[in-house]
Amino acid sequence: MAERVIEIPEIKLRRMVVSIEGQTPLLTNRFGEKARQKIEDKQQKKAKLAREARDPEEEFHDACHVIRAGVYGFPAVGIKKALVLAGGRFADEKMTHLRGVINIMGDLIEIRGPAPTMRSDTVRLQSGVTSIAYRPQFQPWEMEIPVVFNASIISESQILNLFQIAGFAVGIGCWRPECNGVYGQFTLKNSGVAMAAAE
Repeated sequence: MAERVIEIPEIKLRRMVVSIEGQTPLLTNRFGEKARQKIEDKQQKKAKLAREARDPEEEFHDACHVIRAGVYGFPAVGIKKALVLAGGRFADEKMTHLRGVINIMGDLIEIRGPAPTMRSDTVRLQSGVTSIAYRPQFQPWEMEIPVVFNASIISESQILNLFQIAGFAVGIGCWRPECNGVYGQFTLKNSGVAMAAAE
């Protein structure tokens, strides 16, 4: 019986920075520390405290992803998810395959533009109860997204195509097209992309 030969293809990592600009407002909804603490208290069966009056300003700030004072960001994982969904749904690529050939570097990607404004929206909770959500809205907004990809499998132009599809058909943040909304849509800011071999 002939031995099976395992061949591992060479990986060629490349870096590029993709600039995008928002076409519709971007809404973020970070899971705040107070909400997280309530879940922990419930799981640990701690005594319930009297329900406090809601503080819209505090909820608004809790929903922001803060990089540092006055600088806000968006989770890199959310951007990668949009690209993977775009490839899987509209380019007939396996999403598990795409997850392994492209990565968005870092934790939070800086949102460039004016400070967010607070908006209040009527929402329906999973329990069926109608409530008000206080969330940050960014408009106008831009991002420069650092990407590392396996150039043996996917090209720079294909990645730019993914960004264009994701920006139109998937979006990022709350009420994006993927979730029957119109927010968080974006397009490529320009065709100039910085690119270099990954170390």
